[in-house]
Amino acid sequence: MRFFLLFLFSISFCQADTNTSHSTGFSSFEDNNTLEEKPAIEAKLLYQSYVNLPKKLFKGQIFTITIKALSAQKDYESLNYTFSSAMGIRRLAKDKERHIQEHYFYDTFYFQVIGSRVRIPNVKTTLVFSGLQDSMSETLKGKFIETVRLNPEKDFSSVLANKFKVLDYKTSQYDNQHNIVVFSAEGQMANLKDFSLKVATKEGVDSYEENLPYSTFTYYAVVSKQLNELKFSYFNIKSRHFEDIIIPIIVSNDRVSTQTDLAPTQNTHAFKKMVLAGIISVLGLVLFATRRKKFYLLIVIIPLLFIVKLAVPIKHVCVKADSNIYLLPMKNGTIFEQVPFRFTTEELGSSQGFRKIRMQNKQIGWVKDENLCQD
Repeated sequence: MRFFLLFLFSISFCQADTNTSHSTGFSSFEDNNTLEEKPAIEAKLLYQSYVNLPKKLFKGQIFTITIKALSAQKDYESLNYTFSSAMGIRRLAKDKERHIQEHYFYDTFYFQVIGSRVRIPNVKTTLVFSGLQDSMSETLKGKFIETVRLNPEKDFSSVLANKFKVLDYKTSQYDNQHNIVVFSAEGQMANLKDFSLKVATKEGVDSYEENLPYSTFTYYAVVSKQLNELKFSYFNIKSRHFEDIIIPIIVSNDRVSTQTDLAPTQNTHAFKKMVLAGIISVLGLVLFATRRKKFYLLIVIIPLLFIVKLAVPIKHVCVKADSNIYLLPMKNGTIFEQVPFRFTTEELGSSQGFRKIRMQNKQIGWVKDENLCQD
């Protein structure tokens, strides 16, 4: 009996030792795994909200969406945005405008209304952390915003802006029935690319520069000679009213006359001017001879200079076949005609690698120096 009890006690001891050994081995395995794991990011917090979303938008309007973001984590590498589920709008500038105030980021994006129904996009903001294959994100839900379609007058230019200002303008003769008006303007939150006038028989944008919220452009319009002014309107977003812009049409003399290369009527007018100038010069010479005052010499000299100017022949240039004729001497200017053959014409001026010429149809245009004949 004593031997039997001893045998049972030995078996129980061996089992207890085996269980302890297994338990210890499992604990050791867990510790090894814990040491091999990459450090984890804990307590990542990201707060975001829209700032002053518009309550009403107009079709064609440029507007902004500003997102206010705050992260409790300081070790992130970048703050990225993803837009989705938008409706009736398109994003303009690719880059965002960032302003930092205290611990908050204010990121602004520019959009334009292109549809009759607008939904602000969902905005997913993602924090990407430096050195870690991890990130965190939050999503702002978009919403629909009331959209209004304007009912303007016929002279509406299709421009909506906080501000619109004409900087400079010029009018020249285009042909016997039309003038061409060229002007430059600047706008704030303005959709200048959409500018268009119904009164123009031909129109276009010669140059455009954008640095939102500001933009500038140079526009041309071919209009009837019967117009004394170019009148159009734009919609002021701040005042919610249409405002008129009036540009007086004063035709500048782009045609230089010579005694040897004019039509008969032009030649006659030039001759009359020279005779009149000669009479004034002779009168001044008589007055100087009798009264001996130097002032009368001006009456002699100025008409003589005018006569010399009319008498000097115009310089001619040869234009290559298939050359483009531009409205303005600009690198990315608008091409309004292409000449299919080589021809020689008057040179009326030059500017920045361009020559101002008179076309065979009497229109005025600009041709690049590289398109002039060398022989």
